[in-house]
Amino acid sequence: MNGSLNGTAICLKDVTKSFPGYTAVRGISLEVRAGSFLSVVGPSGCGKSTLLNVAAGLTQPSEGAVEIFGKPLAGINRSAAYMFQQDALLPWKTVRGNILLGPELRGADPAQAAQSAGEWIRRTGLDGFADHYPHQLSGGMRKRVAMAQTWIVDPDIVLMDEPFGALDVHTRLRMEGEILNLWAGSRKTVMFVTHDLEEAIALSDEVAVLSAGPSSRLVGVYQVSLERPRNLIDIKTDPRFVEIYRSIWSSLREEVLKSYERIQP
Repeated sequence: MNGSLNGTAICLKDVTKSFPGYTAVRGISLEVRAGSFLSVVGPSGCGKSTLLNVAAGLTQPSEGAVEIFGKPLAGINRSAAYMFQQDALLPWKTVRGNILLGPELRGADPAQAAQSAGEWIRRTGLDGFADHYPHQLSGGMRKRVAMAQTWIVDPDIVLMDEPFGALDVHTRLRMEGEILNLWAGSRKTVMFVTHDLEEAIALSDEVAVLSAGPSSRLVGVYQVSLERPRNLIDIKTDPRFVEIYRSIWSSLREEVLKSYERIQP
């Protein structure tokens, strides 16, 4: 591992990303501290996923620069693993086969990879389903496989793009709790994109708010001063949670209203 709990894991410096006839984000500077959990929120279409893709090296900024642990990012971010909104499970591979895919592509020792896959199957509660195929799994189980896929390669940085948005409330809450448990046990750096401000506050150390797009900018970065470990079932009734929510929502609400105005006929 290259990361540590000191310094900055991801540094976006005055990043602008333009596409033909459209600028998604403009002039965004943002730092994600090593070992921290930062969420990015903003109105629909504000460039949250674009920013995550820039941090992943999947797309290059039109202007500005990206640094990973103090070094310029050129090409794919090899320090990061990416958990997409839609899981990328291969339908012809079993749960075990999908979890093993990352280590196999990285040339891991087969025996060690198999042992590690078994450990992750147990850690994510997939005992008894190792030989099942994706179509035989519930949505929550598929997310567990995707989580194991992401974490088994032991990345320094975990990038997550609305990974629980399609789940029902109860399954989503359980997945959020499991992500926090995994993160707390590893203290990896997490950059998490979500449209849900409550989710962002419950999970994060900091919440970055983007403005309405196009040419979205960074409105602000807010500290989440809630103790850890966090009880996600009851946390929303904590007076401090409510106070933080109101503080961030006062800024986010303005941007949401702007986004509504821009799509009115």
